[in-house]
Amino acid sequence: MSFVRSGPRILIVEAKDEHLFRSYLKTQFEQVEISERVKNFEDIISVMNHHQTLIFIANNAKENVDNFDVAHCVIINDSAQSFLMKSLNQCNSNNIAYVRRAPRIIVMKVIGNVENTINEITEDFRATVEPTRSIINAHSDGTVILFTKGNINKKLEFADFYHKAVYTTEHFSETINILDHHALKYINRNTENKDWYNLTINIKDKYEDYKTHYDRLIYALDCLGAGMVLKEGWSEDAGKFFSSTGGYKVTLYTYMEPIEIKKVLFALEYMENGERIVDFDLYYKKKKIHWDEIKIKGISSKEKLSDHYRQELYKNLEEEDIRFISSLEDYIFASR
Repeated sequence: MSFVRSGPRILIVEAKDEHLFRSYLKTQFEQVEISERVKNFEDIISVMNHHQTLIFIANNAKENVDNFDVAHCVIINDSAQSFLMKSLNQCNSNNIAYVRRAPRIIVMKVIGNVENTINEITEDFRATVEPTRSIINAHSDGTVILFTKGNINKKLEFADFYHKAVYTTEHFSETINILDHHALKYINRNTENKDWYNLTINIKDKYEDYKTHYDRLIYALDCLGAGMVLKEGWSEDAGKFFSSTGGYKVTLYTYMEPIEIKKVLFALEYMENGERIVDFDLYYKKKKIHWDEIKIKGISSKEKLSDHYRQELYKNLEEEDIRFISSLEDYIFASR
């Protein structure tokens, strides 16, 4: 599980000929159509993912952007580095009077007390705390850290960010590496005695396709931001339904309640057609959590219960994540 990731890149570009520059962007880069509902900077950030780059065409790129106008924005499905390299190699740089990047953005997932986490990071980086709505436009360089309780593996709405953010003059790569390495420190200090759970998941499959089931399971848990794998390896635990060849055991460290993890596992035990393809046994403190602990009144069969939890799982995933999980299931089905 990742607690930090980069945010979308933002470049401020001053073009000598704006019409020519827009034409260059249109022919050389895949662009994201900006909806009429996008009215301001907050809306722009909400529709972007962290692989995209926002190019803001400014009259004077050396100055901070005080009056943000969506009409001056172009979103490309490419990195800022790729844009700069193509512009140089294809001689479009002759039409660029000035280009700079806005502050790089780091998105951090907070578990526990947000205010305490912000205060500790501010002290560690000798940084300043500023309003989230204005912090990016207020600076022409440096690094901005945005905080959220949401799932950072998904596209986040601007409203998902905490109303305070942190600005530091430290270099982006150094900042994100430090936050990544010390994320657990901030979590442990600010969870206010919130329990974390050490869970054991035993994967059993009579066809012994453990790798595909493991990949599918970990992908879903990672999309949910469910926790981190502390340990994994072969288990000798024998199952009644599947063959007694043991299984593959995963130790998950998570802040999610064990019963919530069980719901995710049960959703993945069956395919959408109702066929059971794997057994995910869940243990907490050596006690097995059974499927009847997540039963719902009015849903009688395991197949329908699994489908119910699958639909709940899908609500928390992006379309591309659902497609990837489905592709793994197609592979499992075809290989039998």
